[in-house]
Amino acid sequence: MEVNATFVKSGKYRWHRSDWQLVTWETALPSRLEIKLPADFGQQVVAAKRTYHRFGQYSPSLDKVRFLIERKPLEKAEIERMLSAMKVPGNFDVAQISWLPDYDSCFYQQLSRRALHTYLFRDVYIFELERAVVVETPQLGNATYLFTKPKSMDAFLAAYTRVSKDDIRRNRDNVGEKLGFLGRIIHGSNPRSWAKELRARIGETPDFATAAITLVA
Repeated sequence: MEVNATFVKSGKYRWHRSDWQLVTWETALPSRLEIKLPADFGQQVVAAKRTYHRFGQYSPSLDKVRFLIERKPLEKAEIERMLSAMKVPGNFDVAQISWLPDYDSCFYQQLSRRALHTYLFRDVYIFELERAVVVETPQLGNATYLFTKPKSMDAFLAAYTRVSKDDIRRNRDNVGEKLGFLGRIIHGSNPRSWAKELRARIGETPDFATAAITLVA
């Protein structure tokens, strides 16, 4: 939704940890408020209600999967087999299990189309591509982490789960070097710029990238 309004900034002081701190907020003036809904808003609401119902219907099974991916990465196909054994319909999109409201599907879809295997781990997605491994939090303001293709994906995943992104960026104990960290691509407001840099980093042919962007668009 697009929201246009005149906002009034307000604030008050509160006593916190032996000090006065200013807390501020903004309130939209109702008389100046304009909301523009997308053309397919009704369809989005219906789809959201359907997803909401399914998550509630199969919540015990999904909670079991969430418990597991909090501790170790699980491959998407493996999760699908687990859910099938728990009588969850096969058309359930397992990526939604760890999806957050402010995630952007563009980043996920672009990488998913290129992936040989996809792993869910906590709030990130790990994609094994033909020439690289990508750790993705599909969220504006976040970043795509690129790694060289390891000889053993199992060994890479085991090592990755024991460190933080800050450890990788700062190469603490040479962990970034051991994992084959190549760098980050910051998510900006232009997905095409992100996709162009991704293509260059992973050595992808322009034809594939153009096709992928067209399909997503």
